[in-house]
Amino acid sequence: LMAQSEDSVSVDTLQQAIEQPRPAERPKPRAFIIGCISSKTILRNMPQYKAVQHNMEALKAQYEAEAKKSEEDFKRKFEEFMHGQKEFPKTILEKRQNELQNMLQTNAEFRIKVQSLLAEAEKSLMADVMAEMSEAITLAAEERGVSIVFDVDGGSVPYMVSGLAVDLTSAVILHLGVEEEAQ
Repeated sequence: LMAQSEDSVSVDTLQQAIEQPRPAERPKPRAFIIGCISSKTILRNMPQYKAVQHNMEALKAQYEAEAKKSEEDFKRKFEEFMHGQKEFPKTILEKRQNELQNMLQTNAEFRIKVQSLLAEAEKSLMADVMAEMSEAITLAAEERGVSIVFDVDGGSVPYMVSGLAVDLTSAVILHLGVEEEAQ
């Protein structure tokens, strides 16, 4: 029979585990059903995605305006340097050359950093959008008993017999609570 030890499970513990309410079980698929979505269509219909795109365009415009201002400053200083280089003493000439080189390097570094900052900003802004889309995909698939969902826009499905997969795109858009735009 069962020896009482620290490693053994008591009858009371087993009884408690049996009596605890079980979480609602997901409906089991009746058959192996494959579903597909068009993530591009879903995103295009999400107001959150449109807001992210608008915010990214505004951010890009700000960075571009700053880069353009820096380039104009560089051009102005370069023109001043070119007009006055014959008149400048050697030490002033060297100082202005160094200033121009530093400005050029700073502008190049700024452009590189902007690309990185824009990528990080887009990734951060899109995280919530992608999580919401993923949740809606899960809900739509569970409702229809779909076992696997492929994204036809992701390039991960080289070929799929149309008509054999359940297209969940409209159902996902419905779960997001938005009206599907006409294509």
